Amino acid sequence: MTVHSFQKSSAISLEKVAGTAPDLIDMYKDAGTSLRKVDLIGRRAAVYLVVDRSYSMKKFFKNGAVQRLSDQILSFSAHLDDDGKVPVGFFSDTMHSLGRGGMFRRPQAFVDVQLGGHQGRIAELHNSLGTMGGTKYRPAMEAVREHYRASSAFKASIPAFVVFQTDGAPHDERATREFLESTQDENIRWQFVPFGEERQFDVLSSLPGNVGVSAVGYNPLDLSNAELYSRLVTGLPRA
Repeated sequence: MTVHSFQKSSAISLEKVAGTAPDLIDMYKDAGTSLRKVDLIGRRAAVYLVVDRSYSMKKFFKNGAVQRLSDQILSFSAHLDDDGKVPVGFFSDTMHSLGRGGMFRRPQAFVDVQLGGHQGRIAELHNSLGTMGGTKYRPAMEAVREHYRASSAFKASIPAFVVFQTDGAPHDERATREFLESTQDENIRWQFVPFGEERQFDVLSSLPGNVGVSAVGYNPLDLSNAELYSRLVTGLPRA
């Protein structure tokens, strides 16, 4: 991320998106419209995507819902961060280690999904990870914090905006709550995007003030880009 002060322009222009990822133009435009409605064009943030890889998520990988969410978040991030990348990580009972099979030089919790290299990327990463598991949030949150603290965005006091996708309440609810309560003053915003029955995520609505929830229901592919973005922007830091 190149550090800039607040500007009334998107981090990456429509022309650059069109040149590197033309299939994302409509998503990029919809994200921009949602940001303008709340006067947040020009806001900068380091955007993360954390993906649930518990066994019940299998259908959402298979039908393309997770890939679509990744594309949507990459398009959204293009307005907030000028590097054209989103660090993506996967969790179940633990944070998955990406890098097995020689894909990367060393195992790591996050890899960048970038404009122009995004198509089919989620399936590629998912299929490299083997067995799916349960649903524990805290290991993933700790991995985000570690990655963010080592970033140039952290050094520049640019906030992290973490899109945390899941289809189940945490099995480690107490540990998750304790972590979030202990990090309320940190420059990280956790925006949950639950797939599935909204009532099972009531626990999230009672978590600390640095947490937001943008539930998308059982059929996330039916939710328009514009509607997803209108929910996401409510969680963006305004200062």
